Amino acid sequence: MSKYPKRSPQATLDTQLMKADAYLAKVICAIEHLRMPTLPRRRLEALLGVRGCMHDMRLCDVTARKKAAELLFEGIDDLQPAFDMPGVVFWHITFVDDIGITLDRAPVLRVDALKRKVDKAIRALGLSAITHIETQPLLNYPAGGEGRTLMLHAHALCWGAVSRRGFRKAMKALNRSRSWQNEFGAKPVLARKLKDFDEVGRIACYVAKLPHDGKIRVPVGNGKWRFRPVLQGYPDRLALRIAEGLSHYSIFDAVFSVGDGKHIRAAWKRKMVDWHRDRLDRAGKVHGFDVADFWRRRRSVAGSGYDQTFQTE
Repeated sequence: MSKYPKRSPQATLDTQLMKADAYLAKVICAIEHLRMPTLPRRRLEALLGVRGCMHDMRLCDVTARKKAAELLFEGIDDLQPAFDMPGVVFWHITFVDDIGITLDRAPVLRVDALKRKVDKAIRALGLSAITHIETQPLLNYPAGGEGRTLMLHAHALCWGAVSRRGFRKAMKALNRSRSWQNEFGAKPVLARKLKDFDEVGRIACYVAKLPHDGKIRVPVGNGKWRFRPVLQGYPDRLALRIAEGLSHYSIFDAVFSVGDGKHIRAAWKRKMVDWHRDRLDRAGKVHGFDVADFWRRRRSVAGSGYDQTFQTE
């Protein structure tokens, strides 16, 4: 896990919001190439939260994702008393498992299955958590004309009163378990202790983390690899393809809680619903439509190279 950037929590949030805009710009560029009629274009922009919105907030709704980050960032202040309690430790834990790996050409998004595994693992560690599911493109794998890999994984802000020895033992048990596997040779479950409350605020910003860039596998010797973030070689149509996958889920599917995290999530969700209700009054909603059929029609006329719909589990 790379070092956290040395910037304030607010600056970290601002950076994540700018990256969300950068992702949206890539998607919009891909849309321009489609030369869509007015109605399909309006529907797609509503899915993205641009010039209108859907009645429900989809995970591809960039405007809603940005607001979700701001509201969760504000709500994290409620965790300050817990952070100051003797014996309570906060962690940033990343979960990367083969169940989240799929290909952009024949994609299967196992969001619910990954959530169940992450929930069980956090409970095994004896922690509470606010957790966010993220999608990241791996641009140079599998290569050979086979397409690109999409990686579902989870970032969790965790806390609890657990002994250091007990926590290490539980972490080793997870990483040695057959239930957690990573085909890239990395540890499936990786944790970093958060030393101050500013770091807690920085991790809360992950809810806005849209895939504005991609990753590539880089060899580091002895058969080992690391991931490096890149913008080059990340086509706009792949960003749109990821938006297609995200459109099959509600924004509330991606942010979930464990234990005492339910109070933070409930307050965040209530504020999101209120904000969205006001947005519907201001911008007006687009009438509902079959999202899967909408994307199928777009692929059939666009010559995008993608001919299979997303499967969700």
